[in-house]
Amino acid sequence: MGTLIQDLRYAFRMLAKNPGFAFVAILTLALGIGANTAIFSVVNAVLLRPLPYKDSSQLLRVWATDQDGGSTSDVCSYPEFTEWRAQSHSFQQVAAFRHHSYNLAGGDRPERIVGLLVSEDLLNALQISPVKGRSFLPQEFHAGADHVVLLTDALWQRRFAGDPNLIGKTVRLNDESYTVIGILPPQFVFTPDGPAALLAPLVGDPDRGHGYLNVIARLKPEVNSAKAQSEMNGLARRIQSEFPKQEKGRGIRLESLQASFVGDARPVLLIFLGSVGLVLLIACANVANLFLARTSARQKEFAVRASLGAGRARLLRQLLTESVMVALAGGALGLLLAIWGTDALATLVRRNFPNPPFPLQFGPDVWVLGFTLIASVVTGLFAGLAPAAGASLPDLNQTLKEGSRGLSGGLKRTRLQSALVVSEVGLALVLLIGAGLMIKSLLLLEHVDSGLHAENILTADFSLYGSKYVQSSARAAFFQQLVDRVQRLPGVKSAALAADVPLTGNSDSSSFSMEGQPDPAPNKKRHASYNIVSPAYFQTLGIPLLKGRDLANQDNLGTPLVVVINQSMARHFWPDQNPVGRRVSTDDKHWYTIVGVAADVRDLGLKQEPRPQIFISYLQDPFLWPYLSLLVRTDSEPLKLSSSIQEAVWSLDKDQPISNIHTMEEILSVSVAQPRVTALMLAIFAGLALVMAAVGIYGVIAFAVTVRTHEMGVRMALGASRQHVLKLVVGRGLGLALLGVGIGLAGAFALTRFLSTLLYGVGASDPMTFVAVSLFLLGVAAVASYIPARRATKVDPMVALRYE
Repeated sequence: MGTLIQDLRYAFRMLAKNPGFAFVAILTLALGIGANTAIFSVVNAVLLRPLPYKDSSQLLRVWATDQDGGSTSDVCSYPEFTEWRAQSHSFQQVAAFRHHSYNLAGGDRPERIVGLLVSEDLLNALQISPVKGRSFLPQEFHAGADHVVLLTDALWQRRFAGDPNLIGKTVRLNDESYTVIGILPPQFVFTPDGPAALLAPLVGDPDRGHGYLNVIARLKPEVNSAKAQSEMNGLARRIQSEFPKQEKGRGIRLESLQASFVGDARPVLLIFLGSVGLVLLIACANVANLFLARTSARQKEFAVRASLGAGRARLLRQLLTESVMVALAGGALGLLLAIWGTDALATLVRRNFPNPPFPLQFGPDVWVLGFTLIASVVTGLFAGLAPAAGASLPDLNQTLKEGSRGLSGGLKRTRLQSALVVSEVGLALVLLIGAGLMIKSLLLLEHVDSGLHAENILTADFSLYGSKYVQSSARAAFFQQLVDRVQRLPGVKSAALAADVPLTGNSDSSSFSMEGQPDPAPNKKRHASYNIVSPAYFQTLGIPLLKGRDLANQDNLGTPLVVVINQSMARHFWPDQNPVGRRVSTDDKHWYTIVGVAADVRDLGLKQEPRPQIFISYLQDPFLWPYLSLLVRTDSEPLKLSSSIQEAVWSLDKDQPISNIHTMEEILSVSVAQPRVTALMLAIFAGLALVMAAVGIYGVIAFAVTVRTHEMGVRMALGASRQHVLKLVVGRGLGLALLGVGIGLAGAFALTRFLSTLLYGVGASDPMTFVAVSLFLLGVAAVASYIPARRATKVDPMVALRYE
């Protein structure tokens, strides 16, 4: 311990004597460690930190699969759920839930909230109990039972100010009274498909063809997920044999509940973690080069200590103590940078993902602190090992000779420095190419024609529930009056309704028949998405009509059924024909005449190609959905009209809330949020790598110029021109860069494959990106080499010949 303290004191004195070296080394490592700690904080919170439930690793998401429909993550019907629950033996509990919108009345203004309808065992599966009141009783899951509800802590605190006397009182939900029976604990964050504010009992629908339930299950302690999956595969086959028509092609897939929370974030976060790992390796190589240059200047010190009896292990330990001390200081500064970075990341995610699929709790915990400590120590050892190994074996005879150059042995170190710089360039190229591919993909994606004009459009959602809107005619009357009143507002050009707003990812689909055409085989059914819309829908969104006419107010109940289809449907099912006047049916009972063809819209997002789509007038829908979205095109900033639209709604129904008020440009922006964030983060990491690689090249070439000052003087004394010396020095830098680029290209070809699923319109080995990034990096290397090369050309031959 005494020796360690002595080494620490000596290391501190040596670093204090060279504050410039210490500052650059600590800052370099702080950037690398800080970036890694920030990303690890997010990875830890999203991928590694257990869910806030007891033994959360035993919780699984149970998906239905549909081989015919190509779905691997489908909802199930209530009969399917009850069969899974009754016939499986691998689980302690199997529970179902579905999201359901509620209009919460009372207070200053009505509010639309999202709740969960849950089966009996959901809270038991999560092993959660109310902190106040009680849980649901078995008799409350039957039709006709009294309405009861459990509130989340967040809703209880926000809407009811944490009123301790709320238990037993009623609240108005969807124009009906619900008795509050309990309050859920604060850690209840159940967000596999969006946050929930309350829980209510689920009453099952016996229709096997009605798939609407999500299912989770808790494994028995002695059963693993592989065994459970095997059992569920057998169960799916038995159900298919019992119901061959309804269950054809249906299967069951198990997934960890945490993985279902994370969704598509996992591959992106792993790419980020790998990228910052490369940044840290570049930082280590840079600091190793700094230590090599510094130990070169201290050769006489090491030689004197060795001649006085210091063994190699003693010198090695001293130098590693210095490098680890620098790394720990860099880690401490990096932790501060990481805390700021995680806040910035959380802000970035909130700004681009309004409803993230996981809780945004990125703060450091014991695992993050442990990661930072381990990363700092390993980084210090990695950065200091090579310099320490060389410096701990000084050439006593050569170094201690009077008149010997203090940089003896520098050429050997230059070779090691060159190897480190080559690795830096290679790693930087991998990151730059990855960032280049993502940026090019993002630019292509942002220039994709969405099919609509998103400027100056406001969207808002409605849900009509309660006794006032039991009849579809009442819902239709409300929506029609709402559109009429909004259209009369100053600044409104047009207004329309739609069940699914384009670019939100929400869509419904159905198989359909074509009049005069035989039905295809069951596994090759014709499918199209469909949207319930109002007249003026296409006008409001700026979607051109290519053939025929638009839906009209005269197309209502009692008149012949009509639809508009999109261009993709016309091209696919009526190639080289005019589909106007043809008839289609989604149920073989009601036949719709096609009256128009509209241009394609990328309704699922900019990455998704347009699909066949059918547009049905809400005025002709006998089962008019209670939830539609209002679309308003304005002649100025649309958000300015949000309060006027709210007043128009409340003038019709004071208890009707309006929710999810967004501009279409915001929706369009969210649709490219993931590629934008990915491109931005990779660009930041690549920028760090580029700067560090350029500094590394500069440092090696500057060190080589210093070592070869005598050689430069001899060359110039023998007639070499300054241009010759300039080419010699810059050529060495470019040679290192070319070698690094060659290695980096091989690595990039292998590693960019992991980006392929995130790219749009560009391949993972896009030659233009590879060539452009390589030339750019070589240009940076040339500039970094030119600066010390200019200094080399200014060497006075007479001074150089007298060098040391």
